[in-house]
Amino acid sequence: MTIDIEKIVIKIKLTDGKMKAIVALDFGDVVLRGFRVQDSQYENERGEKLWVTPPTYQGGGKYHPIVFFPDKDFWKRLQIRILDAYQAADRDRHKKAFGLSDEEADAYFK
Repeated sequence: MTIDIEKIVIKIKLTDGKMKAIVALDFGDVVLRGFRVQDSQYENERGEKLWVTPPTYQGGGKYHPIVFFPDKDFWKRLQIRILDAYQAADRDRHKKAFGLSDEEADAYFK
């Protein structure tokens, strides 16, 4: 099965604290919920201290992924799309909260 990454609809629910957002991926006939954007002590490839994790369950004192992407390149591209969607949602939240124009928001988020 081949998935066109550009057709995946990413839905972001912003949160406060270490977990920045809960993410749902809509593949059309299937929706996967429970992906998370979290703070990280390490920088990702984009230089942000954010980390994307798939949905997990806890068993035997460990967390186990519910969803696994065997194609590492696909997972990396999907993480980039998730982070882009998170950044856009966070930017919109700040624009609304502080009444910023697009230009002011662009300057703030550089």
